[in-house]
Amino acid sequence: MDFGFPAMLAILFMQADAGLLKQSLLVCMIHELGHGIAMCLTKAGIQEIRLYAVGIRMKTNAGLLSDSKLLAVYLSGPLMNLLCAVLFRNFNADISALHLEMGLFNLLPYRILDGGAVCGVLLENRISLLRLCSIFCLILSAGSIFCLYCWKIQNPVLYLMAVYLAFSEFTVDKFPSL
Repeated sequence: MDFGFPAMLAILFMQADAGLLKQSLLVCMIHELGHGIAMCLTKAGIQEIRLYAVGIRMKTNAGLLSDSKLLAVYLSGPLMNLLCAVLFRNFNADISALHLEMGLFNLLPYRILDGGAVCGVLLENRISLLRLCSIFCLILSAGSIFCLYCWKIQNPVLYLMAVYLAFSEFTVDKFPSL
């Protein structure tokens, strides 16, 4: 566990509704459970679970996996959230919405998200398309910040996340592997 994980939790607990934060953490854990199940089913196993300021990362032995199995592992977290969104829609609309948001958010093509990892597998040797994907992500972050400002949304976490995602496109050398 990095120092940033408990520090970020402390900051969030000071600024956010504790009940909503607990539900959000549970949604994150279910997302990672989806990845973990896929890692075990593909027989690559889980090598490491890392908690850091902006999330959780699980590592497996990606070298043992074919592209199709690697895609299954990357997509299993968002798919678990989308499945839970459907299952909870009639019981708890708030939890259903959190699952839907988590699943769709992680499908964005940022390098540090599952969607970026999928792009990395699908566009493996197409450097120009990967660069185009990064440019799209930078424009998406800038557009998000602009919309937050225009709509007078004053949530600093949303601004920080948009900046962090844009910054990650500059600092990550390649699209991630598990």
